[in-house]
Amino acid sequence: MRLFLLFHDAALPHSRYLLEGFAANSRVAHLTVAYPEGRGADLIFSAGADCAQVASGYRLVGLKSSRLREKWVRFRALVAAVREARPDYVIVLDEGLYPNTLMAGAAVRLAGLNVPVVFYGFENISQTPPWAWLKAEGIRVLVPFLRKTVRYLLLDKGLQFLRKQLVAGGLVSYVACEDMIRQAGWNVPLKEQWWGVDTGLFKQAALRAQERPVAWHVNSTQRVIGFVGRFVPEKGVIDLLQALGPLGSDYVLVCIGGGPQEIELREQAQTLGVAKQLRILPPMPASELAEHIAAMDVLALPSHSEQFWKEQYGRVLVEAMAAGVPVIGSNSGAIPYVIGDSRCVFVEGDIAGICKAVNVAEGLTATEREELQSRASRGDISTFVQAYINLYDELQGTC
Repeated sequence: MRLFLLFHDAALPHSRYLLEGFAANSRVAHLTVAYPEGRGADLIFSAGADCAQVASGYRLVGLKSSRLREKWVRFRALVAAVREARPDYVIVLDEGLYPNTLMAGAAVRLAGLNVPVVFYGFENISQTPPWAWLKAEGIRVLVPFLRKTVRYLLLDKGLQFLRKQLVAGGLVSYVACEDMIRQAGWNVPLKEQWWGVDTGLFKQAALRAQERPVAWHVNSTQRVIGFVGRFVPEKGVIDLLQALGPLGSDYVLVCIGGGPQEIELREQAQTLGVAKQLRILPPMPASELAEHIAAMDVLALPSHSEQFWKEQYGRVLVEAMAAGVPVIGSNSGAIPYVIGDSRCVFVEGDIAGICKAVNVAEGLTATEREELQSRASRGDISTFVQAYINLYDELQGTC
């Protein structure tokens, strides 16, 4: 099969495993990967960018970005790329209702091809006009309300008749994502499949984990709670700082990532009297990150839901589980579903709940840790890719 993959993050270092996973599938004879050149760097996923991107088993093609948004490609460039690639199958690793997916479907038709175009859905928040929000917040949110409403009427609902003709199906993160697609009146074939993760990398790191990373500056008796991601309010990192006091001085919080809240984190740690229990490390390449995650006692994802966002997956949860590291998280979005153990889930912002979940996670048996690794396999990159191949087989004759 000749496969064409459109992915706005394809050129980022942390995406290499994903592209190589598609290239490694026995059904894929030729793989073209396109991405918008204006995408730019990412605070977290560009770590390791000093190592040149070397395409292994696939052709990487940069397309001009849209003038409207850097993550969207220009339509003419996409049509030209599809015509040149002549694919049998087009996968857009983006939301079904987003422009890249619709443009890919139109590009296939203009290229004179009759092949399936499919997408991946993370969206778990209703995109209908947020009237209740406008009523509650008043005139100060009028501009974002109008922006959301125009997007829904013109892009989501207004162009739905085209999507039904041009897009054949998709995979979704979990059931709430399917609900959002159905809410838009779209009965396209959908399959639930966790986003692909390089689980092998984290399993191997767990086998090598003997000592704590030197950068942590912890002793053998201290317990390490880890957080990996962006330091922004919706990720709830300050909740973990507040939990350090009740948990005790034997606990250390290791935060790997970056973002606008970093200074606030350090200031809050001082205010709470837990500055000596906080370690902040910068984003790092996937291979190095795996070594750090594998050495943690517990990994936490205490996300807070907002008006237009709640946790859509929690990839770091799957990475930690693959390393056999117990995970805990809030009840935001997909987190409870991914964790799969209500004992390790707490209500958003509940500090006592965090402490209770930490204690439960630390008490997991060796068998339960092995079950975590087995659960993580649901998001293995080979499983992810094969789900798309299976979807292709199911769609044969429908385009």
